[in-house]
Amino acid sequence: MGLTQQEFDVFEKLVTSKSKKELACRPYLEHATHLLIQRTLRSTASFIEIRSFVGDADLVVVAEIVNDNGQPETWAYFWELKAPQCYLFEYDANKNRCRPTADLIKAENQLLHYVDEAVANQNTRKRLGVMDGKNIRPGGIIIGTKERMLRSPVNAKDAQKAATALQLRREQFYQAQQIRVLTWDHVLDQLRPQPVVQP
Repeated sequence: MGLTQQEFDVFEKLVTSKSKKELACRPYLEHATHLLIQRTLRSTASFIEIRSFVGDADLVVVAEIVNDNGQPETWAYFWELKAPQCYLFEYDANKNRCRPTADLIKAENQLLHYVDEAVANQNTRKRLGVMDGKNIRPGGIIIGTKERMLRSPVNAKDAQKAATALQLRREQFYQAQQIRVLTWDHVLDQLRPQPVVQP
């Protein structure tokens, strides 16, 4: 079931707020399973803040999916959340290229460590109900908004520099592990209630 208009309005205020609100935004992701897991689903269940030796994972979505042979399998997808108010990129010393911000690098590092620890930890696999380590995967990172792709842009063309930096990371780093980077306003767009059509 989707968000009501009132719920959506509260979520939108959290995303557009001046203060960091990732933990307040997290519950709304329960309505975005179709966005977080792009596979044929049979059922889903979310686990919030899975604790481990290397830290607390922000969001783990455990899903029973249908594999390519039509058989059910249980998979766990780890997501790292950073506030909508975080920037993804900033200028490098050379103003013609962008580098990831400390927030994006931290999210990448956390995600990799949480997945690695879960694969290696039998107790975590039992808790998730996913005993096969290959079925524990990084889902991705949710961070910032389109407006916060680049810290301190100089002109309109700078948004393209940040987009290029993100595309390079997708092609060179993320695709091999099927890691996705989403912005909070993209999540908002996916959860926007459809207008009610009067007969």
